[in-house]
Amino acid sequence: MLAGTAGFAAAEVAISGYAELGIAQGAGATDGAEFHTDVDVSFAMSGETDSGLSFGVKVDLDEAGNLGDTTDNNGTAVFVEGAFGKFTMGDTDGALDWAVADADALTSIADDHTGHLYFFGANGLDGSHDDQVARYEYSFGDFAAAISYEQANNNTAGTLQDDNVAIGATYKMDMGGTALSFGIGYQSGSNDSGADAFYTNGDVIGISVKAELAGGFTAALGYTSTDYDALGVNGLASDEVDFDHTGLGLTYTTGALSLHANVGMFDPAVGASDETYGLAVNYDLGGGAVVMAGYGSDADAATAGNQSTYSIGLGLSF
Repeated sequence: MLAGTAGFAAAEVAISGYAELGIAQGAGATDGAEFHTDVDVSFAMSGETDSGLSFGVKVDLDEAGNLGDTTDNNGTAVFVEGAFGKFTMGDTDGALDWAVADADALTSIADDHTGHLYFFGANGLDGSHDDQVARYEYSFGDFAAAISYEQANNNTAGTLQDDNVAIGATYKMDMGGTALSFGIGYQSGSNDSGADAFYTNGDVIGISVKAELAGGFTAALGYTSTDYDALGVNGLASDEVDFDHTGLGLTYTTGALSLHANVGMFDPAVGASDETYGLAVNYDLGGGAVVMAGYGSDADAATAGNQSTYSIGLGLSF
């Protein structure tokens, strides 16, 4: 199919930038407020053949430290799109994460509202290996579906790891002025966190609903259940590391002001349930400048018990 596309139209290259400045406090017991700056530059390149086949790549220079490494191109993703659907490869979401909505909205300069321990990101097993995900998606009307694949790192010691394979689907509808988005996904694979000798195969199922309501309100509710196979972490039985994860996010926008809150609820098969939450406030000054404040409340008994982070500053888009 690709070989049959002989002619190529002129490609387009767009450069965008983003910068942050402000103050932020980390979660360590001795961490205090510190100056915070960050700069990110992105290149987006796109083109189209004479027959209508679109293609492109996005390079995030803030993350793409391995541009010459074809097995670990974090911050880069390449796509080809046409009547057949869209194929993306690189640092991109697996089909479960693509379909199931995250609980967050808005931005804070230190990502406090999404960095708390049990934030609901619906990523399943994504990124547990080399971050090189291949995803194919196809949409028809209000429905869309995707499948994805990420190869396991089976050159390491431990239990033979399954490749990460996922499938997901979404559906959008309008109900009396309320825009609803539904997502469902399934992923089978393995979790390789290395330091914990966690080379365990398993699967994840997830579902979400997101509603854009009248009056500037948006709500997102998501749920995933992770079930591991016979071997667990450090010799634990599989049912001792299984868990359910639920996330709820609420956002309100009025004029230039936006407010957001999210909570992540973690329910392990063995042990007590726990939850953490995040808050964010954005005020749009116009022209690409936004005043940002964020807060994250953590529960990490393994280190210093309950902890929290916060940040405030400016986000500048170019």
